[in-house]
Amino acid sequence: MERLSQTLAGRTLGFYMEGNGAAKASFDAWLEPLRDLAATRNIIEGIGSTDHVPFNAVGLPGFTVIKDFNAYDERTRHTNVDFPERLRDGELEQSAIVMATFAWQAAVRDEKIPRTSTK
Repeated sequence: MERLSQTLAGRTLGFYMEGNGAAKASFDAWLEPLRDLAATRNIIEGIGSTDHVPFNAVGLPGFTVIKDFNAYDERTRHTNVDFPERLRDGELEQSAIVMATFAWQAAVRDEKIPRTSTK
């Protein structure tokens, strides 16, 4: 049981950009002021297997959060033992700040977030 008590959500580190280099330039600028919160990287590659995939498939930009899964027990994620009391307040607060910052930046942009071509 001790291993289960170590389950974490992890801090938000940045985003998998799904090959969208034009959006990465903006995301990198938005990430810069969050470096002191350990949000430090946007990766051009994607992972292609999460909830963003259908958005990208129809030409809408979708991205996946890079999480710090240090000590995260992947055997319990999305199961009946994935309890909220295993979250750490500081990690949840950090992730909320990063996500709120990105949502605000996206909302106040003059242009749409750049799209990539659909396959």
